[in-house]
Amino acid sequence: MFFRKQNDFDKFRCIADKCPMNCCSGWQIVIDDKSLKKYNAYSGDFQKRLHSGIDFSESCFKQNNGRCSMLADSGLCDLQSNLGEEYLCDTCRLYPRHTEEFLDLREYSLSLSCPEVVRMLIESPVHLSLIETEDENEDDIDDYDDFDLFLFDKLTYAREQMLKVVRRNDISLQRKMDIIVSAAFTLQGCYDEGEFSPMDDVTYEDALPAGDNYSFKYMCESLELLLDLEELYPSWHDILKQTKSYWNKKGPNSSEWNQTMNPESAKSFIFEKMLESLLFTYFCGSIYDGEIYARAMIAVMTVRWIMMISAADTSLTFEETVYLFSREVEHSDLNLNALIKWFEGELE
Repeated sequence: MFFRKQNDFDKFRCIADKCPMNCCSGWQIVIDDKSLKKYNAYSGDFQKRLHSGIDFSESCFKQNNGRCSMLADSGLCDLQSNLGEEYLCDTCRLYPRHTEEFLDLREYSLSLSCPEVVRMLIESPVHLSLIETEDENEDDIDDYDDFDLFLFDKLTYAREQMLKVVRRNDISLQRKMDIIVSAAFTLQGCYDEGEFSPMDDVTYEDALPAGDNYSFKYMCESLELLLDLEELYPSWHDILKQTKSYWNKKGPNSSEWNQTMNPESAKSFIFEKMLESLLFTYFCGSIYDGEIYARAMIAVMTVRWIMMISAADTSLTFEETVYLFSREVEHSDLNLNALIKWFEGELE
């Protein structure tokens, strides 16, 4: 088995009650089967509190006003406080660590929905790098019946080339994103035609003419797409409306628009690291759904949307914009699927 981690994966440490957000609020926390059986069998002093807070039929913790039933007023987890970390379900124990499973390969990354991960990304002095290890275990190939190793090789090569584009220092960030989108568009065409071999020949030097696809008009109209998504954070839609209003007043020829979409080098470096993280985490998942273009677009557009929202006249800091946006998109299957469907529709 091969293991691939982003370079700072093992450095993450939860800051608990010092965190400005709470990973127990706003989300339905699904309980894995092993933990559910352990909770069901528990008969100690904490049993009544534990069992009353679990929906055993839905395999999840109940919520009280959008907060996990185990969350105490102190902001700490009653389950962990009373039973210890070993009683945490997989979701709570692993978050914000993210795992992508492929045949004989596991890739590990950190989710930008966590404020501490965002702080780590902003303060990191280096681009994303990957640490690879190996052991003697192997997956049961029967569990990966339809896994196409040839296609996966093409996708991992494509992602490697995209990450190289992000690290170039001779072109602007917007140009880098245009090249990545253009390459993904061509890769999608190869996939749709069932021609995987030509994927290695896709160029990462030039982009197809962008036309109006990534213009000021397109970006402002795309905020409506975000407004149609499920709202997880209270007032998130209000923030999006404020953002749209702000940019409609400024216009495409404003200095604010130019400075936002073409940030100075230090800010551009942060966005580059963000783009690398998103591409590493999600792009190769297209091996399972074939959505090569849509997954590249979600990475690119996430960066562009965060640029717009963080620069607009809202109450959010830059860090808040990043982790709140990530929470809205990454942690809702409804929202992710809606975005994939939208970008898939652009190919028609």
